[in-house]
Amino acid sequence: MILVALGATFSSGLQSLFAGLLPDGWSEPGSGIKVVDVRRKQLSGRVLIPPSESDVAFSGREAAFGSVNDPDWEASHDWYAAGYITWEVTLVGRHSDPVVITDLRPERIGACTERLKTGTLVEDLPQGEGTKIEMETAIDAEAPKLTSPEDGTAYFDGGTVTLAKGETVVISIQATSAGPTCQWVFEADYVDHGKRETMTIKAPGDRPFAITGFSEDQPYDLTWAIECSRAMTPEEVSAIETPADCR
Repeated sequence: MILVALGATFSSGLQSLFAGLLPDGWSEPGSGIKVVDVRRKQLSGRVLIPPSESDVAFSGREAAFGSVNDPDWEASHDWYAAGYITWEVTLVGRHSDPVVITDLRPERIGACTERLKTGTLVEDLPQGEGTKIEMETAIDAEAPKLTSPEDGTAYFDGGTVTLAKGETVVISIQATSAGPTCQWVFEADYVDHGKRETMTIKAPGDRPFAITGFSEDQPYDLTWAIECSRAMTPEEVSAIETPADCR
């Protein structure tokens, strides 16, 4: 499942700053929206690093948590959200005539597969309530689309997002999986200078977004948790008390 919330645009002062920095050619058809940033929201869930990334070794707890929140590390390593994750996508309008986003939908890459059960887990868990959720979709549905959690109606069946030149919007995307391993991208349809266009939004490193279900009953090969200064073994994770040398 994926949940999405639209954030507020930047202030008019920042919009003017962005507009002043826009390069020549921003009025060209088909270039009306720019993806400014795509990043994993800090403390937004567990990260699973598969055994194929066997060269990944963290020097300590700070290095483990810092790496999974570093866009450069995210872009250069294979990893999966385990259970749920929040992505934040920042878009900016590029044209003097407003650009209207008419649809935003997940497009799976291939079929979902079985849950990943081995690897190194980094428990970068959320604290507090976080961002209010406004839209959702089941990523493993036959035809996933964004809907309202209140009444189940499709958001983009009657709603749009409009971006003027230099105006930004932050789209907060919470994805969940109850079990399957899935990869996907987002396709955004928009109207630019009267023409219908489509753009693809990917994860850092030009990679697809990826998620797998979280294993509640089977600890992973290694687990980095906030309560321990080192990685814990499956036996230590399953124990009632935290190991004494964790503190």
